[in-house]
Amino acid sequence: MIQFDEHQRRAVKELKSGSILVGGVGSGKSRTALVYFFSKECGGKIVDSEKPMTINKSLYIITTAAKRDKKEWEKELEPFNIDDVKIDSWNNIKKYVDVSDSFFIFDEQRVVGSGSWSKSFLKISKNNRWILLSATPGDTWSDYIPVFIANGFYKNRTQFYKRHVIFSRYTDFPKIERYIDEQHLEKLRNDILVNMNMERKTISHRIDVILDYDQEAYKRVTNDRWDIFNDKPIENASQFTQLQRKIVNGDDSRIQKLQDLMFFHRKVIIFYNFDYERDKILNLLDDLGISYGELNGYAHTDIPKEDKWHI
Repeated sequence: MIQFDEHQRRAVKELKSGSILVGGVGSGKSRTALVYFFSKECGGKIVDSEKPMTINKSLYIITTAAKRDKKEWEKELEPFNIDDVKIDSWNNIKKYVDVSDSFFIFDEQRVVGSGSWSKSFLKISKNNRWILLSATPGDTWSDYIPVFIANGFYKNRTQFYKRHVIFSRYTDFPKIERYIDEQHLEKLRNDILVNMNMERKTISHRIDVILDYDQEAYKRVTNDRWDIFNDKPIENASQFTQLQRKIVNGDDSRIQKLQDLMFFHRKVIIFYNFDYERDKILNLLDDLGISYGELNGYAHTDIPKEDKWHI
């Protein structure tokens, strides 16, 4: 039988096409999404999971390359006996822009910004029903623009900007100074967010550590608009912010702190965003002779079996 907790039942009742299902790791977003698809999108009733479940539309699941390759969704689908399913990664989302009259589960929110993934998502959303699964749906109102457009709240990004954004007048590139009519934005967000309020037995311990960075290099980039790594002028706003971030994130004080932590913990999971961070982390692990695994765009290796490892 399909195991289904109370917080998941509540979420299924609240979900509708265009919703973002919000829940942390282990909350059961995948199973909740599948139950919603079968019971509310297809009008089915889960009574005996050993018999094939009749569905009246195709199911597409767009997820991360790691989840696709590890066949995590196939494991979730086993109790449902649903055959008409296509599972692929966000890298291939463009292949499905012409699909219609189907249902899409977009796993791990990747539609922030105005890139190719967001454009493909908007094309798919016009002709299909869908939901998004995410642990972190958005940090700023701009992160919600593609989902707001897909729900029909705004015609396009320009309409959103005209109504809600005040741009700074004192920068050489577009920079959002503040948002207006946020009460309306909160209403729209509340309409599409479905939170999975799960009672956890574990306790999270968060410790913030303030580290150093090269302040002189940071000032050179900020004040002189100079690319200190390639010794030439900064060409655009994106490069400007990336250089500032690299000076902070790539500082050796972070690697030193990581080394300190590894002496106190036999098993460590390290999250990072950029290749230059990865290079420094791997160099440290190699120098120390510590086993490690990777789960990123370069490699999907298994968790090491040694008593002491890092991933």
